[in-house]
Amino acid sequence: MIIQNNTSANFLLFAHMSEFREKIDEVSNYFKNGDYSLGKRRMIDCALDTAQTSFFKRCLDIIEQHNDNDSAIASAQETAQFLADMAAISINNKSTSDTLMEIKNVSKAYANGNFKISPLSFQLRYGEVVGLVGENGNGKTTLLRLLSRDLKEDEGTLSFKAEKETNSLYELRTRLVYIPQRVPKWYGSLMDNLHFTLSMYDIHNEENVLRAELIIARLGLRPFKNLGWNRISSGYRTRFELAKALLRQPELMLLDEPLSNLDIISQQTILQDLKHMSGSISRPFGIVLSSQQLYEVEKISDMVIFLRQGVAQYQFKTTEQSETTQSLIYELETDATREEVVNTFNNCGLESINFNGGVYVLHFNNSSSGKAIFASISSSDLPVRYIRNITNSSRRFFIQ
Repeated sequence: MIIQNNTSANFLLFAHMSEFREKIDEVSNYFKNGDYSLGKRRMIDCALDTAQTSFFKRCLDIIEQHNDNDSAIASAQETAQFLADMAAISINNKSTSDTLMEIKNVSKAYANGNFKISPLSFQLRYGEVVGLVGENGNGKTTLLRLLSRDLKEDEGTLSFKAEKETNSLYELRTRLVYIPQRVPKWYGSLMDNLHFTLSMYDIHNEENVLRAELIIARLGLRPFKNLGWNRISSGYRTRFELAKALLRQPELMLLDEPLSNLDIISQQTILQDLKHMSGSISRPFGIVLSSQQLYEVEKISDMVIFLRQGVAQYQFKTTEQSETTQSLIYELETDATREEVVNTFNNCGLESINFNGGVYVLHFNNSSSGKAIFASISSSDLPVRYIRNITNSSRRFFIQ
């Protein structure tokens, strides 16, 4: 039995080492292909996974050599050696198979209004992302506040893995980080606040300094680290809140409209980075976020919940999308008339057509295919500004 247990432990260790090496190889390829900005961000993630200050230092030295210049590598040889040295070590790993949070038939009603979150259920594991979408006033913030324990559910149960390991609500909330849409004002410099956050979690001296420097480099905050609240934009204030939350190494991050103050490029970058960081080998965490940026959220979410008047109208895991509907639904923006649109798609299974605020919503029968739809477009003179398959997107609920 002892031999079997050791063999099992060694196998798991090798599996996680291999996974870590794969991440190192990805970083190396980013640098080789000239994707310096992405390479540096992912390199920082790998350095943080090691939890070793010696690697923190070397990572920061390389970043300094780059001098925040994404168009050139100061020392390709040193970068390659650094990545090779990280790939050679074993790191502490945390299982992502456990259920981080389980929600069973949770509901919440307000005494002074007609609004209610109807019974809702879902699970979340480490490294997974749940996206909450829906029009304003339909319960996204209420649900996030329930998950953060700011509000008490009327019915149902909320079960957190961390709750079994803590002795108080305060201790639980240190592991469940909630960032509201409106970032609360803070005082002092950005860097001072990050140092203070780390000290509250008993991280001091050199490690405190190195971790703070790495996280601001990771989120593009280095030029602003000595500035205060009044001297940075709302978008960078949001990044600051994310930096502070990540330093706490949470098990669950609850984000209410984290993209609202960011430009479109930053929105895409932040979401992809959050998804990647949540899948850390040594410090994975789950994410529940609300956003109006529907398509970007769907790209990184393992599950999407569409809320309408407090009711979960649509709920799926990305691997199950193909099973949710049978017929194809496309959204089309064009200057063509309805008659021209109908004539274009009439021979490829068009069942119905609706016009909603500048776009057509096209429903095709089960025998149709994307290939046939695009073939009809290419053989016609239809002026297409935009077309998207929304068959498995909650976008189709917004435009009904």
